[in-house]
Amino acid sequence: MKTSILVFLTFVFLSASAQNLYPTLHDQSGGITDGYGSWGEYNTTKEANVVVPDKGTITFYHPDIAATQLGTIFFISGWGREAVTYEAFFYFMASQGYAVVNIYNTNPGAINESYQNSVDMMLESANNLYSNWIDTTKIGLMGHSYGAGSTIWIGNEIFGTDYNWGSSGRFIFMTAPWLSFLMDKDALQNYPDDVKLLIEISDDDFSTNAEYTWNTDERAIRAVYELINIPNDEKDFVRVLSNPTTFKYQGVTYAYDASHYVSYTGAESGGVLRTYDAMDVYAVNRLSHALIDYVFEGNTSAKEVALGNGSTSQIDMGNLTDLFVTDTPIVTRPENEFLYRCSETTAWGDPAIWKLQDYCNDTDNDGVIDYLGTTSLTQPYFTLYPVPTSSLLNIRFVAGFERIESLEIKDNLGRIIKQVKLPNSYSIDTSELTIGTYFITIRTAKHSSTQKIIIK
Repeated sequence: MKTSILVFLTFVFLSASAQNLYPTLHDQSGGITDGYGSWGEYNTTKEANVVVPDKGTITFYHPDIAATQLGTIFFISGWGREAVTYEAFFYFMASQGYAVVNIYNTNPGAINESYQNSVDMMLESANNLYSNWIDTTKIGLMGHSYGAGSTIWIGNEIFGTDYNWGSSGRFIFMTAPWLSFLMDKDALQNYPDDVKLLIEISDDDFSTNAEYTWNTDERAIRAVYELINIPNDEKDFVRVLSNPTTFKYQGVTYAYDASHYVSYTGAESGGVLRTYDAMDVYAVNRLSHALIDYVFEGNTSAKEVALGNGSTSQIDMGNLTDLFVTDTPIVTRPENEFLYRCSETTAWGDPAIWKLQDYCNDTDNDGVIDYLGTTSLTQPYFTLYPVPTSSLLNIRFVAGFERIESLEIKDNLGRIIKQVKLPNSYSIDTSELTIGTYFITIRTAKHSSTQKIIIK
């Protein structure tokens, strides 16, 4: 049902921002200079904060041009994370010629209220505050952590029949998502099927390191991905992998850590700087840039980057470890390693808030979902592509993701030709191999499998 709200505006400041350039990245990598992920042509402007009493704060970014209706991204902040946390990303998208609205909830813990508060602030932005900028026929939803989890319910509201936003293009891009509350199986299976979906998790977000004690059970994210009524060719499940390469910023050494903070853009959290670096540019900026070009502009070549089902152009992370992309994600850790568990019913008290407990079971606690609805999982296995190959061989786990512990290539006489422990990539350079038939063995924590490859 449509709602109307009374809003009091508090104007904090108004500032114009000159075009931000990638050389300002903390790792001095230069970012991406051409194609998706490269900085846009527009200078950008940040409008004054608008404080909505008892709901939150709205912050608006747009290209520095005369007001005109633009395709718009609504970004829902993580728990307690104001707009500045992600601001470099907002300027990046505005530089491409799009409008960005950041929605910050005052009380994200009150789930039933905060989800609706987000919708109310979005409606106020589009209908009143920035109606001359926001084109509600082209709408993208993005979010981080708590905000990412909320986008599924929010999308069901604004993309549904009451509002039908995004009638000319709509997508959801979730980064490091937390639990998606208020959604049940029926709601997911009746979701608008023209929504494009990209879920991006960070591998070390699931670390047992104390820094990540709020980590979210992967089952909760898989349950949403598997149950939602979006075709596989219009959605992807992406895992960002850490890279051991380090860099120094202001005398401190940082690694390219695929943690909960990949979508941060250079803000401090808990007294620790979350760097804005090549991982943010390749994993978040590049994919969102391509996704918006595909969804809003109808550029089908952009789909190969945004929703490429593991295509070479999608997984490319420059000098960092390639992304891992799948349509059938598996869980990599036992449920008891997570603080926020998919099967948990007591932490949130009201079962009306968290409704997916029955679709993410791990009854033997081996880290693998035993069933999802009526779907049973078989032992994971991998495929290699392209075969035959002459230079580069890619690995894809058909039943999801597993961390490779070792990789071994033997010739047809059984002699070991190449052996790698804990490889950093899901691609293998085969250019040094001569023409012929080889056998590759991949070992993970739970499985070992061998397949034949042909070098041409």
